[in-house]
Amino acid sequence: MKLKKVVEGLEELYPLFLKEEWDFPGLVLGDEEKECKKIFFALDPTEKTAIEAKDWGADLMVTHHPLFFKAVHLIPSSNPHGRVASTLLSSGCALWVGHTNVDASFRGTNEALCARLGILDPEPMEPLGEISGHPVGMGRIGELKEAVSLEEFASFCQEKLPRAVQGSKMAGDPKMKVKRVAVMSGAGDSFLDKALELGADAFLTSDLRHHPSLDAIGKASALQRPMGLVDVSHFSSESPWFDFALQDVKNKLGGKVECRPSRICTDPWREIFI
Repeated sequence: MKLKKVVEGLEELYPLFLKEEWDFPGLVLGDEEKECKKIFFALDPTEKTAIEAKDWGADLMVTHHPLFFKAVHLIPSSNPHGRVASTLLSSGCALWVGHTNVDASFRGTNEALCARLGILDPEPMEPLGEISGHPVGMGRIGELKEAVSLEEFASFCQEKLPRAVQGSKMAGDPKMKVKRVAVMSGAGDSFLDKALELGADAFLTSDLRHHPSLDAIGKASALQRPMGLVDVSHFSSESPWFDFALQDVKNKLGGKVECRPSRICTDPWREIFI
């Protein structure tokens, strides 16, 4: 199957028009006329994951995070992004990135996160309409089958999500009951107000900052509507996407490609000292 057809399939599953305006997902490297039989998935396009893809003989590397977040003019091999590009190009491996378009898509990062955590009937926090009868948009909110305490929910998140050194952090009353849960995979503190507005008992995301978190807890208290926060690692919140993506992509392409995920944890943190 030509790479062009593979890209078309990816972009039917994860339409590019769902991206945020600052984002640039899509085919970053590669010859669309080249045959594609093996697709390698990784959260991040690092030198190590590029070598892993190369060693497996991948024709295409699919990552969630972009190789370039900003415009660049030079990519020498002394630059980490240049080394990734050089490694992939030298092995004939293309690179396709699905970023915020995947966050917003049906069976994207946020729905995969809900599935891992048993959050039922998730709906977008910021709806963007429907595609083939499925609601799309950023974030998700739904309900647990049964109410649990905030500390039980935070512990459950640590148990069910991919391991990283950070684990789960919790803010709020540990004993408060949690049933309605909002999630935003990746860095999601810009959705704190939306989670409160939508009546979430708890909001799970990554990379929560000090002041926005304090403000959110304060606003919830002032409204006499407590909302707990659970902060997990960026890597842990987005990696569950591969639970869906490997099978969905293979099915979309009629089983004509082989898919496998990276076995490398690209979370940058290694130690916690308490």
